[in-house]
Amino acid sequence: MNIETKWLQDFLILSETRNFTTAAQLRFVTQPAFSRRIQSLEKSLGCQLIDRRSSPLTLTEQGEEFKSTAQSVLHLLNTSAEKLRATSYAQALKIAATHTLALGVFPKILKTLKRQLPHISAQLQIADADDCTKLLKSNNCDYLLAFHDHELLGKGYERFELQNIKLLPVALTNAVTQWAHKTKIPYLAYQSSIFLGRTVEQAINEETKEKLDKVASSSMADSLKTMVLQGLGFAWLPEYSIETELNNGKLTLLDNFHTIDNLSICLYRLPSNDHTQSVYWQGITQALDND
Repeated sequence: MNIETKWLQDFLILSETRNFTTAAQLRFVTQPAFSRRIQSLEKSLGCQLIDRRSSPLTLTEQGEEFKSTAQSVLHLLNTSAEKLRATSYAQALKIAATHTLALGVFPKILKTLKRQLPHISAQLQIADADDCTKLLKSNNCDYLLAFHDHELLGKGYERFELQNIKLLPVALTNAVTQWAHKTKIPYLAYQSSIFLGRTVEQAINEETKEKLDKVASSSMADSLKTMVLQGLGFAWLPEYSIETELNNGKLTLLDNFHTIDNLSICLYRLPSNDHTQSVYWQGITQALDND
């Protein structure tokens, strides 16, 4: 059996339009040539797919059954081809990431990509969210790894959502009892100029703020975590960064402060007409999606 993929595409277009002339136009061939291709497909399969007696055309019983097969075959071919193209290029990808995600999330992403796309290498550029966005806008990086922030990133970007996380209010377990007599609880904050700082600031009300004694601020979640582990105060930290400490009891979740939910971590890129770049994006997002 010798079946060309273009015949499958022809058949699917015809099954949607139910008209040979319209389908031929959409496939950019003459109507006679298009009809011959459908006939060649039917001959290869040994059955009639189209009932030409009806108007508009209808599919025969065999045609209806073969339609789903044709769709599956083309989808599988396209998916495999894009992945093979992506793995066939050797390219160093420039990825800009915020401080927090560079340490906590980027290594996991790179591990996934190297497992499924072994030819890929990555050059990590670390900066605050504003500077990372500028790198992407000026084409000084290929991708941006960041929390989804409407203030920084509006329309015009392609976005792939990696995961949603929570910020948990945690403190060193041994330090919590020492704060019981205090009117204000020592608090470790993110700098107000970064996304996490703005997020936490918006999430806590004025009554809660009155209970806080800000000891220090930082642009890095890992820096705050280090200070929390030294008993200097509590902080809202990404759940992925403190799983071990919560499980072994070193850190305690503070019930009198609420969790900040549904922070979306995304990979961004600027749309490009470059075919190689588009193939890479498809291969990378597929690899991450399949993990």
